[in-house]
This record gives sequence, structure tokens and C-alpha cells, in this order.
Amino acid sequence: MMHRFSGNWLRSAVLGVAGCTIGLAQAHVVPNMTVEADFAPGGAYTLRINVDPRTFLASDPTTLPPVPGSWYREQTPAQVAATHEKAQQYLRGAVSLIFNDEKKPLPACQIQAMDGADNTPLKPETEEVHLLATMEGRLPEGANTFRVDFAKNANTSMILLLSQQGRAEPRPQVVFPGEVSRPFELKIAAPATSAKPVSPPSTATEPAATGRIFLTLLTAATCIAGIAGWRLLKYYRHHHRAHGRARDD
Repeated sequence: MMHRFSGNWLRSAVLGVAGCTIGLAQAHVVPNMTVEADFAPGGAYTLRINVDPRTFLASDPTTLPPVPGSWYREQTPAQVAATHEKAQQYLRGAVSLIFNDEKKPLPACQIQAMDGADNTPLKPETEEVHLLATMEGRLPEGANTFRVDFAKNANTSMILLLSQQGRAEPRPQVVFPGEVSRPFELKIAAPATSAKPVSPPSTATEPAATGRIFLTLLTAATCIAGIAGWRLLKYYRHHHRAHGRARDD
């Protein structure tokens, strides 16, 4: 009786392990969404988001295998546009930006396909395709902190890579659905202002200065002429008186 029970238990255990193995084989690992946020001097910022198409192709991305490059290459232009629109809708619902305490939606983005293995542009031999969403914006006035709000229905986890003025933060942040990233302090320098050029001396003052110099010289010449005339007149009167006395004698 004990031997039969042991055999039944062993059979059940083997079947259970086999069932778990089949279940694990059918589930697929979905890569994290990678968000790169770079803040430049003057208040401009750029976001680059690496998106696995499975996150918006299925409610449970783990039920789908990696999306091959041929899936994207064989799409018509209309299908490509529809794929990009689905990706944008997914991102707008999954990711929000918080500056200080003000939540803002993602800016409009440009999307391109890339090789999921090495993050290079899509190639004929690409085995797994990802989408790269790039967007640019400007910080709201007075913003000094930045966070990312990751929605509960994001279907994956997020790795947030932050950099400021070309310097990357040493520790990336891992954010799970329904969480908000830690505050990132913004140290944005004010736009450089060019020095005010020194204005050349106004030529309008030159005639006035020339007039003053001429007037000064004219006054001096008049004074000199007056003194010389007074002395000549004095000499003439003295000489005339002396000559008159000599004639009377």
C-alpha cells in the first residue's frame, strides 16, 4: 500500500514539474523600458525611450516571443504609421514627467526602428526589433527637480538614466509600474548673455568741441590784439605829446 502511494506521489510530482517547465517555456522575458533623460544648459532637455513592441501589442507582453525584424520591415508605410501611433499612445499613457510638483505629458516624439540587440539602426539581419522614441522640450520656468511617473499599466519595469550638461549620473534608477522615480536635482545654468559692446564716442559732440576750441582761440587772440593795440595807442600818445612840446620850443 505504501509502495503504491509512493508511486502515485512520484508520478504526480513528475507531472507537476513537467507542467511548470512547459509553463515557463511558454512565458517570455520582456526587457525593461530604458529612458534616457539629458538636460542641457539653458533649460533644454532630450528624452530617448527604448520600447519593446510587445509592451503595446499585448496586455501581457510575456505571452509573446521577441518581435523579429521582419515584422517591421514587411509593413507598408500605412502600417508603419499605425505602429508608431500605437507606440506613442502607449508611451503617453505609461510615462508622465514631473517638474517640481507639476505633472506634464510627454512631448511629441519621433520614432524609429532599431536592432534590439545592439541599439543600432534596423538591419536586414536584425533578429529582434525595438522602437526608439526621441523627444525634445524645455523646462518650465523655475523648475529645479525632475521625476518620472510610471503608470501601473506600463506592462514592464523602467530603467531611468539621467545626465546633466554631458555628465551622467553614476547610478541608474529602477522604477516599477505604479511608482515615481526619485527627484533629480536640476542645475541648469542661465543662458549666457553677451557683454554689451562699448559704444564709440559720438561724432555729434565733435562739432561742439571744435567750436569751443575755436572760441577759446578767438578769445585769446582778441585779448592779445587788445593788449597790443592798447600798448601801441599808449606809445603813440606819448610820442605825439613829446613831439608837440619840441615844436612849441
